[in-house]
This record gives sequence, C-alpha cells and structure tokens, in this order.
Amino acid sequence: MKKILPLFILITSVLCGCNGENPGQVAGSNKYGDTGLVILERIEWTQTWVEDTGTDSLPRLLLIGDSHVAQYYSYVKKELLGKFVLGRYAGSKCLGNPYLEEEIKLFLQQYPCDVIVFNNGLHGKEYPDSVYAAHIPAVFDIFKKYAPHARVIWVNTTPVREKGELDKFAPFNAHVIIRNKLARDYMEKHGIPIVDSYSLGAEHPEYYNAGGVHFNDEGKKAEAHGIAMAVLKTGKR
Repeated sequence: MKKILPLFILITSVLCGCNGENPGQVAGSNKYGDTGLVILERIEWTQTWVEDTGTDSLPRLLLIGDSHVAQYYSYVKKELLGKFVLGRYAGSKCLGNPYLEEEIKLFLQQYPCDVIVFNNGLHGKEYPDSVYAAHIPAVFDIFKKYAPHARVIWVNTTPVREKGELDKFAPFNAHVIIRNKLARDYMEKHGIPIVDSYSLGAEHPEYYNAGGVHFNDEGKKAEAHGIAMAVLKTGKR
C-alpha cells in the first residue's frame, strides 16, 4: 500500500525546504501589485495571548507586532490596569509576507477590540523596503474590515544596534529608518497617531541588552509608558 504523508507535513516541506537551515522562498503576490517572494526566517514563530475573553465591561486593547510586543506587554498591562483588558499577537513575519495578513485576520475575527497598537519592522531583513511599504495599506484595510470601530495607533520601529557595541548602529538600522519614514508617510496621510519608539531607542543606548535589538527592563518600561499614554489619549469607548 502506498504511504500518504499528512497534508501538514507536505506543506511544511514545501515552505521550509528539506534541510531546515536556509530561509524558504515561495512565490506570491497581492492586490497592491507587488510580486515577489515569501521569505521565511530560519526560525518562524507566532505567539498569541488574550486575557479576560469574557469581559466586556472594559475596552479591549490588542497589541500586534514583533518580539518587542511580547516583551513590553506586561508593562503596558500594568499601566492600563482597570482601564483596558489586553491581548497580544506577536510574531516573526514582516510586512510583505501575506501570511502575516492572514494571521491578523484570524486573530481579529476571534477577538473584537476597541484599540489596536501595531508595530512591525524588525524582521524580514531580506524584504525590499518597497515591498514592506506596499503592504502597509493591506494591513490597514484588514483593520478596517475586521475591526471597523477600533482606533489604531502605529509604533515605529526601534533602532538596531551592534551586538556588544551598543554605541554603534547595526547596518540594518539604515532600513529601519527607511521603513519608519515609509510608515510615517502613510500614517500622517491617514491621521493615524504615531508613538516614536525609534527616538526613544536612539537617545538611550543604555535601554538595550547586549544583543542590540531588545530592551532591558528599564527600556521596556519606558517603551510601554509611551504606548500606554498614547492609548489613554485615544480615549475609551
């Protein structure tokens, strides 16, 4: 009898390749006209966490983004205790990867919200900045469709510093600056408030841990405070 592999194994093999060491690449396109590649990182991850799902007495805040979201989440929660209930979607997918859009759709369909805080830009180093920019409106269209009453706040991407040499910026930081400008142009055009976490990180190298990407506890608290203040400024429902 011929043995048939389960569908998820076949799909995983196609997306990730046989050796598991090199990024996978899959042809793709979107309605905004850019055609290119889905570029997978060596390690792909997604984390969701939603609290107080049966509560509707407080407005719900969803934090969507990368590992910075996972790290500052508890600090934002502490600042907004008794004012908002929280949830988060954090992952390794970059704007430009259509699977990010599908995962955000699924997340928003499950968890209605009143405020969305969104940041994305540290991952997807292989993506051209033009592709990153082309997918900004795609994600905001998803917000409009699946969370039509939610107020959205953009958090720009934090600087990337050299590992072990925190007084220097890493080469990828040049792309962070470009991506932040592309995002800012869109946000300003559409009246979307921006939290300037880039300036926070640029002015405070002491906020970083030795890896040069993530903040230490002091930095997480400072980043969370800026986000919490922006959320409160939007007002409750």
